[in-house]
Amino acid sequence: MNEHSIRRPPSDELAAAYAAASGLLLSEHTVSAALAVISSLAVDVLPPSCGAGISLLDDRGCRTTSAATDPIVERADLVQYELGEGPCLSAWADHVLIRIDNLGREQRWPQWVPRAVDLGLAASLSAPVLAAGQCLGAIKVYSQRPHAYGATGESLLRRFAEQTSILLVHMHTAQTAQRLSADLQHALQTRDTIAVARGILVARHRIDPDHAYRRLIDLSEREHLSLRQIAQRIVDSSARPAEQQ
Repeated sequence: MNEHSIRRPPSDELAAAYAAASGLLLSEHTVSAALAVISSLAVDVLPPSCGAGISLLDDRGCRTTSAATDPIVERADLVQYELGEGPCLSAWADHVLIRIDNLGREQRWPQWVPRAVDLGLAASLSAPVLAAGQCLGAIKVYSQRPHAYGATGESLLRRFAEQTSILLVHMHTAQTAQRLSADLQHALQTRDTIAVARGILVARHRIDPDHAYRRLIDLSEREHLSLRQIAQRIVDSSARPAEQQ
């Protein structure tokens, strides 16, 4: 089978695919749900494919396959991770699209190829997921038919790689904004707690605000506690009879 057998999706089909992905962007779906949609769509628009998936780094910094549409994808990828070689890893490392027309005749990746053939695979296509010059991972499709992909398949997979990049960058931005929001909220709460504690010390000991703040710092250094912890303790104590601070 050659590239002419690949069904070129009409523009409205790709538009629908991107609309589905955009819907995930606007909702609060998880990254894994978004990647599952992308992988599934890649298989749908590249009919010779028996499976698709996206390789990324997990929380421990290890390569892992996300949103595999078929167990064969996970097995083929796992062999790559174990051996440290394979088309997906090369696409990721070298930032280039890699096409294998016939695994039975492929001489690159000499350890991985026979293992992939044993799995029943005959062709593959891997594209890097790039964002601002950095490679976040790679998206790949596998086929059990040789010569399953050509220029059309390459173009389509690049477009799915671009969509994957947009999703990942958006999710990262949203998560970063959420962390910043939480950090800002914590900072504001800390500031307010310290301000209240200082006011309590001013009233309790009849000292000016600068001396009150200095006392908070002294207590923090003496007791090896954060300024917020000291302030919170003073605020909590304000409901009880005044005590020396």
